[in-house]
Amino acid sequence: MIDTTIIYITSNREDELFESKIKASLLEAKGDLPIISVSQKPIDFGTNICLGDIGARPENVLLQLIIGARNAATKFIAVGESDFLYPNEFFKFIPPRDDTFYYPGNAYIIWKGKPKFYRKQFREMLSVTNREHFIKTLETVLNSKFDHITNSVKTLTLQDSFYTDIPLITFKTKNGLHWKSPYSRSGSRDELPYWGTAKDVLRKYLP
Repeated sequence: MIDTTIIYITSNREDELFESKIKASLLEAKGDLPIISVSQKPIDFGTNICLGDIGARPENVLLQLIIGARNAATKFIAVGESDFLYPNEFFKFIPPRDDTFYYPGNAYIIWKGKPKFYRKQFREMLSVTNREHFIKTLETVLNSKFDHITNSVKTLTLQDSFYTDIPLITFKTKNGLHWKSPYSRSGSRDELPYWGTAKDVLRKYLP
């Protein structure tokens, strides 16, 4: 039994049809793991906690993650986001250490209107982590003055990566928190295992 809860966060700014497809994909990938969704509008997705329209800001990303993790009862949490496609392998990963944030090392970005995948460089909050350590670290960041969430987390805890044969994909639609994102130009691809071509992915998921 995998002792993990998925914490799904959304600011409900994405196109509803697009996000419904993201949620359907996550349901298919998650197996038997429970979901706690923390949203800004009520949604029917796992156990939902609606905070109201608090805005799409970095500090609210932290707040939503902390609230979701506090309400979980498992040893580990896996972060789910409203613009990501996940393979089942991501949710099966079990962190070997309790003091470390574990990030997927095989993730790509696709921008709306640009039919190509780009290797994602920075992984932000996308992790599988011991729940208590996750809460403690994010609470420290939220209660301190910070310029960048990722850099703040890196100064407070250990990080490591794990590999999935099927990559993760994040969409950039201009409706999310960030349109720009660091990526590797040398790591661009037209097609990814399991997901197919960039053109097919855009056609399937984006309205």
